[in-house]
Amino acid sequence: MSNFKVQMTNQIQITRFDREARRAKFKHNQSGQILLITVMLLATAITVIMTISFSSRTETQITKLEEGSQKALSAAEAGLEAAIQKKTNIVLQRDLTTFQDGSITGQANIVEVGGKEFVTPLLQRDEQYFFYLTSYNQPAFGSDYWRNYLMIYTQSEAGTCPALELTLIASDNSISRSVMDYCANIMTTGGTNNVPTSATLPSDTPGDTVDQIKFAYRVTNPIDLTATYKLLIVRVLNASTRIGFKGSSTGGGVYNWINLKSQGRLITSEAKTQDGITKRIELFQSYPQVPADFFVTSF
Repeated sequence: MSNFKVQMTNQIQITRFDREARRAKFKHNQSGQILLITVMLLATAITVIMTISFSSRTETQITKLEEGSQKALSAAEAGLEAAIQKKTNIVLQRDLTTFQDGSITGQANIVEVGGKEFVTPLLQRDEQYFFYLTSYNQPAFGSDYWRNYLMIYTQSEAGTCPALELTLIASDNSISRSVMDYCANIMTTGGTNNVPTSATLPSDTPGDTVDQIKFAYRVTNPIDLTATYKLLIVRVLNASTRIGFKGSSTGGGVYNWINLKSQGRLITSEAKTQDGITKRIELFQSYPQVPADFFVTSF
């Protein structure tokens, strides 16, 4: 009987020991889970804080870049306007009081535009363009004549055949007019005042690209301007048209392309902030253009 009591006592003790061991193990596992959850929560919180901080810094940097970009653009525009008004090169920190603190540096330069090729803006019907055949800045406008051969190219919108009226003003102020009518829409019988023109230019025709713009039509031969002419006034008679010009010293089938007279000024304005943000603006300012209303009566 005593042995049985001892065994029962031992079993009870073992059971209690096992129960306490399991309880301790459970508490240990529970503590580990709590620690893991705590670490995960801390990691999440740190990630959120870092994300917010990074986002805030990024937004601040973007805002500063936008502000700097706007300041540089405004300074470049101010330099451009000053150059147009004063008709001379401008240094921002020297010529404009707003920028004398040196926070923004830059300059605006004026360059006479010449070269061997020139293309007009897109001209609407009845609009005209003054093409200068003498130096614009010469005294009395006419002592330095171009006196060469002029190739004229045209390209209308929507594939419509272009038609142009050409008015030449000579050094003695006499006027001569002719028509470039590619599809005989105006002068069906031709005549002495109808400038011969080519058919649609094939894609491999040399010289059908002017200033990187492809044209569909051109005069058959360059127009002889070896006499003394001041101006060529080109007026669009039908669809919206862009006009290209190239000059040659020869009028035969082999052309020697040469520089045209300057047709205007290219004004380039650049401004730079202390943060290194740079803005550049370019503006082409043609020499004076007279509206077609002065030459053509509208009803």
